[in-house]
Amino acid sequence: MNTKKVINLSLKYPRITVRTLATLAAIGDNEGSSVSEIAQRMEVGEKNVATTIRRLEEGRAGNPDEQLIRVKQDAKDKRFKLIYLTAKGRNILKKL
Repeated sequence: MNTKKVINLSLKYPRITVRTLATLAAIGDNEGSSVSEIAQRMEVGEKNVATTIRRLEEGRAGNPDEQLIRVKQDAKDKRFKLIYLTAKGRNILKKL
């Protein structure tokens, strides 16, 4: 990630942290992955990723227009949730 672009994005979107941007990038590189797969790719704890994903899914103040990701239940195994970017999430990543 380009540091200058990350700083500019953080000024434009003050609620988006570096952790959030890293999570968005990992999701963008591996759409349809589970939380555990994303955590493994990022080499961080699954709990940290799960918390960030929950916040991204909820959007700002529960506003669906602010959601950066969407979560779908795995059709083959209902215990797993698969993570995808929304159009807004993709637009933010394009700015990196």
